[in-house]
Amino acid sequence: MAPSAQPATSPPLRARLRDALEVANTPFRFVQDGVRFPRSERRMTWRIEALLADGSPVVVYSAPKTASTAVASAIDRTDGLSTVKVHLLQPEHFWAGPLQRKVAPDGLLRHRAIEQRPSRRLLLETELPLRIVSVMRDPIAFNLSNYTYFGRAYWMRTFWRSAPWIATDRILAHFLRTFPHDSSSVWWSREFARSTGIDPIREGFDAERGWQRYRRGRFDCLVLRADLDDRAKHAALADWLGRDVCAVERENANDTQSAVGVYARLTDAIRRERGYIDRMLALPAVRAFHTDAQREALRAAWLG
Repeated sequence: MAPSAQPATSPPLRARLRDALEVANTPFRFVQDGVRFPRSERRMTWRIEALLADGSPVVVYSAPKTASTAVASAIDRTDGLSTVKVHLLQPEHFWAGPLQRKVAPDGLLRHRAIEQRPSRRLLLETELPLRIVSVMRDPIAFNLSNYTYFGRAYWMRTFWRSAPWIATDRILAHFLRTFPHDSSSVWWSREFARSTGIDPIREGFDAERGWQRYRRGRFDCLVLRADLDDRAKHAALADWLGRDVCAVERENANDTQSAVGVYARLTDAIRRERGYIDRMLALPAVRAFHTDAQREALRAAWLG
């Protein structure tokens, strides 16, 4: 039986043993990461410094799993342009490792990456003019994608290898119980607004068009929705940058990191959770970035 089919309720012994060993190995991984992470962070600092020396790179500043990699890749493939890509710039959202809670006090998911501190120091703690692009994604897709793609590192550490054989209802219950479901909306007020001084939720957004430009002090920001087709994203980028850019193409798909079949199974299962869907589509960011008709279309798509 393939893992993506209706799973057995008891994972193979080998998968269970590897999950147990992974958890038992956490202290050693923490020490190992403590040695390697600073070196990688220094290399990232040097890379950003080099980009700044060559000019002003475009900062792709977006929450994790919002299709921002596709936008960054299109810009990077364009002659004369380069990017710095970062998800979080506020220190309370930096994850220090297994000894720290995965969710910040404000309800935003935490994340650990080598570009966070260098990006904050070199981009925010200066007076450098910056162009910033950010992407807003449907919160249900955002949550499922983050939960499964980062499952091994954060959310599913104790059963990541066993997950393909665990009943979908058990994994769904764990997802509903443990994941910070408002994160996609909280990110805009607790990350983007605090870093740039621009709050699209309060200031308004052109939901019909699906993108908007904001200028504030030294920041020139493009905010767009992930559900725009790639040609519309390309047109928005070209309009904002004042020049043509390479085509936007899908990258960093969930199936490159997720436990096999789990994302698809959860996507099907969440359609039965009508109350959850309604709550997610009532989040402040969804109301700000979508018209009422667009929200109803999203609701119908998830319930369909």
